[in-house]
Amino acid sequence: MTTNNTPLDEYRRQLVARYRQHPAQYRDHVAGLDAAALQAPIKPGEWSPHQLLFHVRAVDVQAYGPRLERILNEARPPLDDFDEAAWMAEHYDSTEDLSSIVDTWAGFRQGIAELLKDLPADAWNRTGLQPYWGERTLQWWLERAVTHAEDHWSQLLGE
Repeated sequence: MTTNNTPLDEYRRQLVARYRQHPAQYRDHVAGLDAAALQAPIKPGEWSPHQLLFHVRAVDVQAYGPRLERILNEARPPLDDFDEAAWMAEHYDSTEDLSSIVDTWAGFRQGIAELLKDLPADAWNRTGLQPYWGERTLQWWLERAVTHAEDHWSQLLGE
């Protein structure tokens, strides 16, 4: 980000920092779980920790990240919809190593965070058009990505 120090600039710096930290936070939490616990539902009828991390990574890599990149690189781009349930049904791999999932997610988020960290203030107001959400700003999409990971963090903790 530029050297501005307004409350909004500080909010955006903290938002990028939160976005960056999620994979490490998840990694630290699941490090203490054995193989059986990683595959067991967090609560009856819910995903396992493995499924949850697979999902969070998929949504970032398939939806939020590409949307952020397109908004940065194009003027008011159309943004694809993403059917996360269908994607999970077609692509979920219960044998994928959890370290691989988290490493891929962390690397992806680090790359996006690097793109966002030095943006001028006006770039945060660039928009994209998505079928469900309509026209939304870059900042809004980053807030959605952060909220998505934080909502699933609460789920992972069994809250």
